[in-house]
Amino acid sequence: MSKYLMNKLIHLVNMDEKAEEKYCANPRAFVEEWEKTQKLKLTDDEREALATKDYGKLYALGAHPFTLWSFTEAVWVHQIPRPELVADYKAKAAKAGYPDFKT
Repeated sequence: MSKYLMNKLIHLVNMDEKAEEKYCANPRAFVEEWEKTQKLKLTDDEREALATKDYGKLYALGAHPFTLWSFTEAVWVHQIPRPELVADYKAKAAKAGYPDFKT
């Protein structure tokens, strides 16, 4: 598993407005292009969760919960009202239990 790389992409989208815009416009293309610039590679599960903006799966895979929430809010808040997003995030995180966040 490449949690470091998964968290690195999440952090990039959180910190770089242009990266966030590109990611939101086409997540799958963004992930594919970005991964080509990295020495490490994402697992198939990580790649798919990032490409589909699946924050529940990313949490279960061990994405850092603080950066993951910022990422989730940034990429979903315009599509889902924030109270619904918060409730869904909490439900999916609870379902995953307490993942191993070590990188």
